Amino acid sequence: MLINAHWLKKNLKKKNIKILDASWYLPNVNRNPKKEYTNKRIPKAAFFDIDDICDLNANLPHMLPSKSIFENKVSDLGVKSNDIIIVYCREGVLSSPRVWWMFKYFGHKKVYILNGGFKAWTFASGEIISGPEKIKQTKYKVGRVKKKLNFTYEELLRVKKQKKNYSILDARPTRRFFKLDPEPRKNIGRGNIEGSKNLEFPLLELNGFFKTKSKIRDILKKKIKNNDKIICTCGSGISACSLAFSLSIIGNLNWSVYDGSWTEWYLRTKS
Repeated sequence: MLINAHWLKKNLKKKNIKILDASWYLPNVNRNPKKEYTNKRIPKAAFFDIDDICDLNANLPHMLPSKSIFENKVSDLGVKSNDIIIVYCREGVLSSPRVWWMFKYFGHKKVYILNGGFKAWTFASGEIISGPEKIKQTKYKVGRVKKKLNFTYEELLRVKKQKKNYSILDARPTRRFFKLDPEPRKNIGRGNIEGSKNLEFPLLELNGFFKTKSKIRDILKKKIKNNDKIICTCGSGISACSLAFSLSIIGNLNWSVYDGSWTEWYLRTKS
């Protein structure tokens, strides 16, 4: 699931290794991830645009695309169905788990995250190049779609009414969760999903690197029960995937990501 920069340096030239830069920032952050990718990137890396490889017809940000859209967009990145995919992002492990989750949802078997991201690559004295990658288009085909990895608004309403064993974990910063700071998106009010618990993702990483399994396990066991179904949420489905990845690291696969997260919940319940 996690690979380190030294492993990537040794295996970078293998034909079946595909590198994806999944850098992404909140809308109130004045940074352009695609421009940063073009200026400095890992060799062989293509840019995976989270705000483009999505359902562009949805009124919510970067929702999961259809199977056909995902296949077409990933084909444009030169990825093959049997490739070993390594995902990284500029800021440690901020957005790479989102792309890991998308590929897992669409049944890709070998997808990994570069622990520490681009920072780790520079620490390892990895080669850095500029300019876009020359890509040869492929005919990517998804595997078996794992629908259980995604939770919908309707499913969340149902489990809340049934009061089954579940935990809703919200990865947003604590001040946003407790309504002290505003949401970064226009027209999205403050608040949280009733019954949810806050576990801001930075608690699970250190300087852009995931913490050890034992430390992640200790943090998570304070928030969930062993038999709980865990619903991972955040502002718009990005850092929720970091919670899902952290759970997977410790072997807990009883989770789903609520793709719409607080943005959808607010818009559909505010009236």
